[in-house]
Amino acid sequence: MSLATKHAQYGVSYRAGGPIETLHDLSQVEWVSQQKGQALLLGLVLCGAGVLAWVLMLELGERIHDQSSLHRATDAAAYSAALMQARSMNLHAYVNRAQLGHQLGMAHLIAVATASQYRAKLATQATRRNPPASLIGAFFGPQHSIAYTSALSGGMSETLSKHAFRDAYLRHERQVHQVLDRVRQIQLRDAELQRQQSIHHMLITNVGLNGSALKGHTLTQLGLNITLTLDETKGLIEQHSGADSVWRDFLSGLVGQYGFLTERNRTYRNLWIVNPRCPLKRHELRRKGRLLLRPDGQWVSEESLSFHALRHNKIIGCYHREYPMGWALLDTNTNENGDQPPLTQNVVTMPDFSRQAFWRWSRAQSGAARNIFSGRHNPLAQRYAQSASVKWSSKGLGRYAQLKNGRERQPVRIAIKVSQRLSAGNSIQSQAAAQTYFSPPTSSRGQSRVPSLFQPYWRATLIPNLSYE
Repeated sequence: MSLATKHAQYGVSYRAGGPIETLHDLSQVEWVSQQKGQALLLGLVLCGAGVLAWVLMLELGERIHDQSSLHRATDAAAYSAALMQARSMNLHAYVNRAQLGHQLGMAHLIAVATASQYRAKLATQATRRNPPASLIGAFFGPQHSIAYTSALSGGMSETLSKHAFRDAYLRHERQVHQVLDRVRQIQLRDAELQRQQSIHHMLITNVGLNGSALKGHTLTQLGLNITLTLDETKGLIEQHSGADSVWRDFLSGLVGQYGFLTERNRTYRNLWIVNPRCPLKRHELRRKGRLLLRPDGQWVSEESLSFHALRHNKIIGCYHREYPMGWALLDTNTNENGDQPPLTQNVVTMPDFSRQAFWRWSRAQSGAARNIFSGRHNPLAQRYAQSASVKWSSKGLGRYAQLKNGRERQPVRIAIKVSQRLSAGNSIQSQAAAQTYFSPPTSSRGQSRVPSLFQPYWRATLIPNLSYE
């Protein structure tokens, strides 16, 4: 090949007399020609690497998103379980307080029913003038005479009041033993199931409906597996009988805040000497009344008022002769079936003191009835009250819930571990813990800050991981 042809092939201009440029090394030109198209391979390699990096980045992003979703869902599930436990404990507190309210209402009804019977007896004795109201006023003041005769103004009849108050009492008792107790039993039975459902709902909502790699509406579809690594709710809440000393003391403390339900023991004496042979003794007007909660959880209410006239004879000296003015006795008795005895008008058997002296009768008695010299009771009026006592059948105090002994001051912790099996065969996992704790308001007055199921101040919060446990 001629030089001119080569020059034309490689784009070197040529003219007569010689080339414009002189090629010093034609072999270099040939090497450059052979390298054409090699950059395409490098570009393909770089493009493949970029695609691979993009795919890996996408997979890593999905993995991070799935892990973040699982962490968020696990935290929400643990918190939700602790919150359900707090709500359960607050519900028990509300039920306990509702029971106390009903029991307090029942105590008031018993006291009012007893007072109604007492008023009826006062009216009867005032009508009989035994003793006369004028005599009571002369010895102890007009206020006592007015109170004695005011019973004559009437009110609900004794028989009608017995039925009305007992029916109201039974309505309260049905609320305690049928409604509130049923609510408590359902809560105790379903508390664990409610926590489990809450955990499942939170996981499905925050994983399956939040862009996870797996889609579904069940734990199986989402590849989720739950392990409860710590559960301090087991055996936390216990039921106790209403006759338990803790419940009775609590109820007695509430009853003591109402003056109408406290003891009504007063003794009034006239000012002047009645008998020179008894210079230190006086006529006495003794008012006795109390509402008592027996150890078996049943109530007893009694009222009495007696005029104790000072007497003297050569055999026993100075003594008090009792004239009952009013009396009443009502007690409740355990009856699981709830059958009520008939509310009949009992006939009071009174001793005949026209044939037997009062002091001779008292000497034949036992207990307080024998003491007619310095006694503080109304034994004859109490005997009349027992003869005409009214009895209500009752199921007693309802059961209550309380924290297990030794668990009062400890928060209730729950920890869960959740693993998710991904579609690629890999799996991720997350752990979370939460606790239920007692937190009363700082401004509460007169309320105990000791954790209990009598105050609904239970809350929930997340806590650091408890994986070490």
